[in-house]
Amino acid sequence: MSKMSGEKASQLAIDLIEEQLQILPVAIAMIWQPTDTSGVETNLVASVLRRTSKLSKTGSGGNIAASYADANPALDFCAAHQALHADPLQKTRYLRVVISNALLAVGAFFKEHDMAAMRTPEVQFLGHVYTAILNENTFDIAPGYLPVATFDGLVIDGKLNGTLLFGDGVTEGFMEFGDALALLHWFSRFLRGEKNFVSGGDAG
Repeated sequence: MSKMSGEKASQLAIDLIEEQLQILPVAIAMIWQPTDTSGVETNLVASVLRRTSKLSKTGSGGNIAASYADANPALDFCAAHQALHADPLQKTRYLRVVISNALLAVGAFFKEHDMAAMRTPEVQFLGHVYTAILNENTFDIAPGYLPVATFDGLVIDGKLNGTLLFGDGVTEGFMEFGDALALLHWFSRFLRGEKNFVSGGDAG
């Protein structure tokens, strides 16, 4: 991807964050108070999950790729709904996945555009959160790490190594879901006020 100006990268990041903040309340409401999906029409699901690519079964590796591509990607809405009601801890897990995905999207954007190199404590905080999500919701902090990653009173230090980022319903985590949403809101406001920083970061 070609490099872009700091202002353009900032605006794209703002758009991405605000899209996440628009969708998250809907997803959270659907998980916390799930509607009965047993009546979801097959044709409706098929129209939503339709595919655009048709892989050829010829050529090197074509048969292998096509065999995977032929698998029906249909989702079992009834089974998912039943699982959500059968185990109360599933709500926590589903919420964690949805909120983590939003943080991953923003964290990946920051890395792609070298914004993750900024020394701003909140940016460094997001970097550790991003890594923890990819590490099965568990912090992986190098020995001797000096705490520079903070957000709203939350401080990431070496003592968190091996502990949970978000609680799993049994063990308490470092962050609550509300902290994650507050972090996204913070970045939206921060980037609006800092559109002129260089997209290559200010880690120099």
